[in-house]
Amino acid sequence: MNILHPPFVHFVVALPIIALFSQFTYFITKDIAYSKAAFRIVGFAMFVSFLAAISGIEDAQKIMENNYIVQEGVSALSTHKIFGFFVVAILVITSIVKWFAISKESALYENISFILIIVLLVVSLYQGRSGGMLVYKYSAGINNDVVIQRTLEQKKE
Repeated sequence: MNILHPPFVHFVVALPIIALFSQFTYFITKDIAYSKAAFRIVGFAMFVSFLAAISGIEDAQKIMENNYIVQEGVSALSTHKIFGFFVVAILVITSIVKWFAISKESALYENISFILIIVLLVVSLYQGRSGGMLVYKYSAGINNDVVIQRTLEQKKE
């Protein structure tokens, strides 16, 4: 099974950490270059989040069609899918606010974007944890024959 989703989501989780560092550095130094760097990082994360969402939808469809998930994980997969759209929406909003902060040289928008980056970081880390749970707890994307065989062997013991 060819899965494209995981490589993209790692960027969506990691880039907000770097953006937060850059935004925090801007507040300390007042050097606009750090604010612009945070904007570019968030913008790149937004672009990659679109790829993560598209690949996630395709991968979820493959997972469901091939039964590459244990039954208890189906609702978790659905929740993960819906919450992924919230991550994308927060990235879009953060990018827009960050753009206003730079273009209007507004301290208020810089403060709001700082808060949004923190929210983005928390939400993306939660979503990453949710995705990890899908793989490691519910065997999403993994051939279930292996999981089922292990479960049967454990029940025999």
